[in-house]
Amino acid sequence: MKKILVVTYSQSGQLNSIVSNVMRAVQGKAQIHWEHLKPIPEFPFPWKDIRFWDAQPECVEMIPSGLQAFDFNPDEDFDLIILGYPIWFLSPPIPLTTFLKSDEAKQVMRGKPIITIIGSRNMWVSAQEDIKGMVADNGGNLAGNISLRDRHHNLPSVITIIHWMTTGRKDRLWGIFPLPGISGEDIHDARKFGYPILKALETGRYNDLQEKLLALRSVEIIPGVLSIERKGKRIFHVWSKFIRKKGEAGNPERIPRLKMFKWYLLFVIFFVSPIVSLFFYITYPFFYSGIRENLKYYSGVDFKS
Repeated sequence: MKKILVVTYSQSGQLNSIVSNVMRAVQGKAQIHWEHLKPIPEFPFPWKDIRFWDAQPECVEMIPSGLQAFDFNPDEDFDLIILGYPIWFLSPPIPLTTFLKSDEAKQVMRGKPIITIIGSRNMWVSAQEDIKGMVADNGGNLAGNISLRDRHHNLPSVITIIHWMTTGRKDRLWGIFPLPGISGEDIHDARKFGYPILKALETGRYNDLQEKLLALRSVEIIPGVLSIERKGKRIFHVWSKFIRKKGEAGNPERIPRLKMFKWYLLFVIFFVSPIVSLFFYITYPFFYSGIRENLKYYSGVDFKS
């Protein structure tokens, strides 16, 4: 049987549900090793306020932390590797970055096709660019990407995701906001992506896998959100460096700067981003060609493996 290594990190369980549904078509037809990353120390869920913001600098700068010993054997010859991850601060979560920068990841990924599965609020392309770089550094070949997102409007989804992440309750805030996160229907329907993955696994041909996934709407990019995200990632790097001047994660001297970042970010999301979005769509026709090229690039239509 073909062998697959599935590496995931999920605090709430949503990401693991997505990956499990994607893999339904493959179960029983391949030998699957599930590697659920376990950070040291564990990141809390639900998040406690300052601990959440304290993860930003190391997350954005992609600084590895600690992980419990892996269950998989890096000497084993896997036919396919799948990476499943959520988004933290427009970046990969620290546990997945730690895995990808480990010697074991370099060993097991070299020369192998890699598929990424993302669960996000709505901004994920910057994190995927980071992942692409680390996959390439490890000698892997990115063959496909599936990205599911919260389909609600940007501003309500900010409120609902904060409510969920800080309380652990995935319910309708005050009975008027939509449910947070990716819809149950989209999570259930993720199983459709497993069939082209199974076909590629059986034939060993991954060069057209992303095109087949895209035909099933595996990726959806909102042009206005993409524009905000690309600007935001550059600003996040400025803040992460500013905060780290006060020490490593957990240093109480960072707290005043973390609070500054928190209120800055909330102000930008609720007051600045609507203006930026409006300006983007007013000027959209003048930059149509460049925007289309960006959408094509970030959707992954040029993946080759």
